[in-house]
Amino acid sequence: MLWFLVIGILIFLGFKYPAFGIFALVCVGIIILIFVIIISSSNHKQEVAKSLIPIDQVQLTNLALNKSSMLYQLSGQVKNNSNYELEDITLAVTAYDCPTNTITSDCVIIGQDNDVSTYVNIPSNQIRALNDVTYVNLDNMPPVRGLFLWSYKIVGTIGQ
Repeated sequence: MLWFLVIGILIFLGFKYPAFGIFALVCVGIIILIFVIIISSSNHKQEVAKSLIPIDQVQLTNLALNKSSMLYQLSGQVKNNSNYELEDITLAVTAYDCPTNTITSDCVIIGQDNDVSTYVNIPSNQIRALNDVTYVNLDNMPPVRGLFLWSYKIVGTIGQ
């Protein structure tokens, strides 16, 4: 907010005092350049963090999906097999209505959440439990006629 005030004052002074206009224009240009550099740096850091830990270096075990009121809660363990600290993982979870106890082409997808993100904070080569607030949103699922089965896929990681 302060930046907008400074820019506004410089523009006002530039119009009121034409000799001051060039100085004001240069100052506004420098401020805009600083903003662009800060935003670019932040975006670059975020992209690097997303590429530090390959998906195949994260191992999930003992996963369970339990209904918790309106949402489903995901529990289990996460192992970080990388050389970096794992801060966050993102999963895609799919719910099925299946005629047998195996996910096959006869199953019907009845729910999907492609953005199950959870903060885990796991140092290199260590294991932690998923936190208690890892929820999967499977809104508007129809009643299950066969067996409720589900699958997951790791779709992203954030490392440090």
